[in-house]
Amino acid sequence: MQGLFESATAPEADQRPAPKSVLVFAHPDDEVVALGARLGRFASAHFVHVTDGAPRNENDSRAHGFQSLSDYRNARASELRRALTLAGVPPAAQENLDLPDQEASLRLYQLINRLYPIFKKHRPQVVFTHPYEGGHPDHDACAFAVHRAVSLLKAREGLEPLIVEGAFYHAAVDGLEPGAFLPHPQQTQEVVFQLQPAERSRKQQLVRCFTSQQETLRNLIADCERFRIAPKYNFQIPPHAPPVLYDNYPWGMTSQRFCELVNEADQMLAAETSNV
Repeated sequence: MQGLFESATAPEADQRPAPKSVLVFAHPDDEVVALGARLGRFASAHFVHVTDGAPRNENDSRAHGFQSLSDYRNARASELRRALTLAGVPPAAQENLDLPDQEASLRLYQLINRLYPIFKKHRPQVVFTHPYEGGHPDHDACAFAVHRAVSLLKAREGLEPLIVEGAFYHAAVDGLEPGAFLPHPQQTQEVVFQLQPAERSRKQQLVRCFTSQQETLRNLIADCERFRIAPKYNFQIPPHAPPVLYDNYPWGMTSQRFCELVNEADQMLAAETSNV
C-alpha cells in the first residue's frame, strides 16, 4: 500500500510509472486544484467528472457573464478539454456523468451505480477523489459514492483499489481553509509536496484554461499539493460539528439533509444486496 501511494502521488518528473488510476472529481477544474502540478503523469488514467459545473438555477451562469445555462455548460466543457489537452491527457480518457452542479447529493444511489461499472471496466489500482469534509456538497457526494462503489467492487469482483484524496477546502475559524485536510481520528498516510517554481508555473498554465473560474480558483490554489490515503468515514454523520461550510451557502444542501440522503442511499444498497 505504501509503495502504491508513493508512486500514485509522485511528482510529474518522477520516472516511476503512475499506477492504473481512475480520477473522480465533482467539477471541471477540481483535477487541477488537487493535482495540477502532476497532471501529466495521468495521461493513461481515466477521468470522471460527476457534474457539468453549471448549476441549473443559472445564478452562476449570469454571474460569470453567460446569457444561458447552455452557454455556460459549453464553456466549462471547453475549458476542461483545453486543460486536459495541455496536460497531455487524450479526449478519450475523460467522461462526464452530466449531473447538475450542486445536485450530486440528490442522486447518491444513481451515482454509485454509475461509478461501479466504470471501476469494473477500468480495474484501477488507485482511485483519486475528494475528502469528506463539508466543503461542497458535490465533493461530499463524490467521496461517498466512490467509497461505496469501491466496496461493491470488492464484494463483487474481489478488487479493492486504494482511495487517495486530494486536499480541497473546508470550514475554518476565518471562513475557508484551502489546501489542507480536515483532521480525522483515523491516522492515514499523508504526503505534502511544496511546489517548485516550474511546478507552480505548470499548474498556473492549467488554471488559466478555466477562464470562467478565475475568481474562484484564485482562493483555492495553494503552494503545495497534499494527498492522503482516505480514512474510513461515517457518512451518516457530518464530517465535523455543524455548521459545515456549505451550511452557510445557498447551494441547495445542508449537512443534515446530506446525511439523511446518505442513509436513504445505504438502505437502497442494502435492499439491492439482499435481493442478489
